[in-house]
Amino acid sequence: MHFHGYEWAGDGRLLAKESERRPAEGGGFGLSELPPLMTGWWLLRPDTQIRGTWETATEAVEWLAGRYEEHTPGGDPWLPTEARRQRAIGQLGRASDVVWSRWVSDSRWSGHYVIACSNKAWPRFTCPAR
Repeated sequence: MHFHGYEWAGDGRLLAKESERRPAEGGGFGLSELPPLMTGWWLLRPDTQIRGTWETATEAVEWLAGRYEEHTPGGDPWLPTEARRQRAIGQLGRASDVVWSRWVSDSRWSGHYVIACSNKAWPRFTCPAR
């Protein structure tokens, strides 16, 4: 098992474009950079959307924490970053995906995703990069 990182930040109103976020024919899913509606669907996207690949959960979470902090300075006031890190390492160790996302202003959304590959929730999906 290894892990792929993905991210998207932008105008949160674009998230309403569900046809680009679902793997349906003619919807533009494969070309869209909007985050899919389901985490495992990232594995159906082109490998050019992968922002990093790691062999250990700890490495993946370090990337996740760094990107999250860059996009959301000060982090989440309700859940300290260190507690968030430890929980994410545990989740990834069980082959569960991790998403850290939030609204950073009235209209701006920031999402950071680490997807386990191979994925226990989506066992039929092949790795996009290997």
